[in-house]
Amino acid sequence: MLYDVIIVGAGPAGLSAAIYAVRKKLKTLVLTEDLGGQITEAHLVENYLGIPEISGADLTETFRAHAKKFNIEIAEGVEIKKIIPQKDFFEIATEEQKLTSRAIIITSGKKYRELDVPGAKEFEGRGITYCATCDAPLFKNKKVAVIGAGDAGQDAAWQLTKYAEKIYLLNKYPEMRGANAQMQEQIKNSDKIEAFNNAKPLEVKGDKFVKSLIFEYNGQNENKEIAIDGIFVEIGSVPSSKFLTGVVDLNEKSEIIINHRNNATSQPGIFAAGDVTDILHKQLIIAAGEGAKAALSAYEYLK
Repeated sequence: MLYDVIIVGAGPAGLSAAIYAVRKKLKTLVLTEDLGGQITEAHLVENYLGIPEISGADLTETFRAHAKKFNIEIAEGVEIKKIIPQKDFFEIATEEQKLTSRAIIITSGKKYRELDVPGAKEFEGRGITYCATCDAPLFKNKKVAVIGAGDAGQDAAWQLTKYAEKIYLLNKYPEMRGANAQMQEQIKNSDKIEAFNNAKPLEVKGDKFVKSLIFEYNGQNENKEIAIDGIFVEIGSVPSSKFLTGVVDLNEKSEIIINHRNNATSQPGIFAAGDVTDILHKQLIIAAGEGAKAALSAYEYLK
């Protein structure tokens, strides 16, 4: 079966693209490992227009119901192995089959680089979070740690000053680094933030929820343990773009380079949207808008 468009990924960008594609009467298939993407990990979403407050899981179900209304064909639990451009179509290889489509929209997103220390997996969602924008308000008057002090970690720590009583910022480098010198100065002068340089997390401890974090810093032989209520992990994320190597142009971060006007990639007929691309801001509402743009551009291409 030859589809008009196959969409890879079913987060906000992918499902938004799918809705626009089917409304343009394109024969559409969505392939995804897991519906919802990163948003499913958010405890609370308060910045999506029209929905003042909702959990990430509930918002994902809202997306699913919207897609169902348009009878969008979605195949879940599918991992893409390779995309092979042919003369007039594309071949997509999964673990089980090969599919063909006249155009492709990549919305595979990013995966957070997970904290890999004892206790980290156990307390994920029970004090450990990967989204300060989503979850900072949940830690009002609490003590928290931010692991990672690059631009994202600094931004997370600063966001938390509006809510948390105390923020411990763990920086793996000898000194603070990043693009925003003003932010670094603000962090330095904040009476809420205490930074530890050359810091390496070793273990997360707790019972039902996170209670403390053990780490070493400044090369000291004796480890330090701090009592905290939450941990914000900001050690980077990895674009889900490995299957695109040699197919479209990627930047040094393995993000897909797109034309920001129409979401086209370097390969005619392949479009991309959302966090897997080189757009500056990685936000839910932006991903949804980018998905709509990509679908409309794919429609114009096919027409």
